[in-house]
Amino acid sequence: MVCRLSIMNPPVLLLFCAAMPVRADVTVVAPVRQSGAPLDPSLRNEAGHAVRQAADWLAAQQNADGSWGGTNRVRFTSLALLALSVSHNPAFSEPCTRAVLWLDRDATNRLDCLETQAWRLLALVSSLRDTPGRTNALCRFAETAPPRTDACTETGRFWAEALAAAGLSPPPAEPPGARDRLARVADTWPPPSALSTATAWQLAHLINRTGGGQLVRGNTPLDWRTDLTQRLINTQRRASDHGGYWAAPTRDGTLAETAFGLLTLLEL
Repeated sequence: MVCRLSIMNPPVLLLFCAAMPVRADVTVVAPVRQSGAPLDPSLRNEAGHAVRQAADWLAAQQNADGSWGGTNRVRFTSLALLALSVSHNPAFSEPCTRAVLWLDRDATNRLDCLETQAWRLLALVSSLRDTPGRTNALCRFAETAPPRTDACTETGRFWAEALAAAGLSPPPAEPPGARDRLARVADTWPPPSALSTATAWQLAHLINRTGGGQLVRGNTPLDWRTDLTQRLINTQRRASDHGGYWAAPTRDGTLAETAFGLLTLLEL
């Protein structure tokens, strides 16, 4: 049974702090900037502004109960919480704490989707302070996962990465074929113009972890960070009321696009 949380329980609330940085040993999936050509200072400033705009917009979309989204609220809440918490902005501590509390209230319901469970665990990894009770709390959340799929599948590997990020298992080995995929990405760079932010995050994730931050075609290093950053900046829309977002046909889709856009910029 997952431990219930309460706003009236200060010792439990001490577990939460969105402004806490992600620990060095839990960056298996959370954004991590590897070596490689840095962004131009002017572009870096624009990227920082886009991150702030996206974080402001996400925070403004939070439901009254602390969740995000209208359909698969566990997934959208987890994505938004992860994006806000790894942005390391103390201004979002309150919405992040409300989101953690909402995820805990929902955590007694076993999820049917292992990918959604992985996002929830990663969001909690980024939001729970490094206290003695942290590991036990993450274990309780992990126990609500559906039966584990084959670790060789994409979903199974993602869950294995989430467990490693939580410190509950060793980091998984490099995925089979990851080097070949990285070579194919380099051969076809830049990617198509109609690029979702989720795909942009997957590309940045692959290049940072498998390529060590380098994307090389033959003997020529590619300035992939500049390409992705400019694309994200150019496609972010300014909201009429608060912040900026990346658009999708539905509100929930826009939430996901914006969360992934923010996560991608933090990889760059």
